[in-house]
Amino acid sequence: MGAARNYLDIAGDTVFVFADGEAKGVHHSELLDLMRRSRSLAEVRKRFMASRSNLIETLDHFGYDFDTLLEEQFREGYRDAALAKLHRVDPKWIADKRQALGFPNAPGRTRVEFSVDEIMRAYDAAGSFVGAAALLGINRKTFKKLYLWALENGLQIEHRSSASAERLAALQEKARALGITTTLTEAELKAFMDDQWGEGD
Repeated sequence: MGAARNYLDIAGDTVFVFADGEAKGVHHSELLDLMRRSRSLAEVRKRFMASRSNLIETLDHFGYDFDTLLEEQFREGYRDAALAKLHRVDPKWIADKRQALGFPNAPGRTRVEFSVDEIMRAYDAAGSFVGAAALLGINRKTFKKLYLWALENGLQIEHRSSASAERLAALQEKARALGITTTLTEAELKAFMDDQWGEGD
């Protein structure tokens, strides 16, 4: 007996997810909501197991244009390697899509635009400047500048520990002197200072 095939099928407003020989039906709005929130085929495929083409066709059937998402992500400055990882697809497929949608093949010189939320989500997901930069498809120094910009624009980061009030106040005063508004804990602020200004780059 051959291996069970994972795929999606449609009946009215219902998406049937066939996996391991069984089918489960869900309202198509669950698929669309997950796609809109995650903006990632890889994330959606964790729940709606299917081939790339089957998933994109199913999304299209219910009015979600995946090419429009790619256009937005190209404009946001994502590079091919980052998008290939985000959607868990072949980088060449992304490169072909970039060309078909009329975007330059060398996006590195395109203006990089990310929201404060996108910058912080990337940092929270990766836990480091290097990892966050890789997620966004930009270099580390550029990400550090964007992260500083996010802090300067009043980002409030949750207080997670009860650090020494005196040391925390001293670090926060240093941050204010540099024009940064923050509610980082002592450990978080010290790590940021060490990384941002302690390397000489």
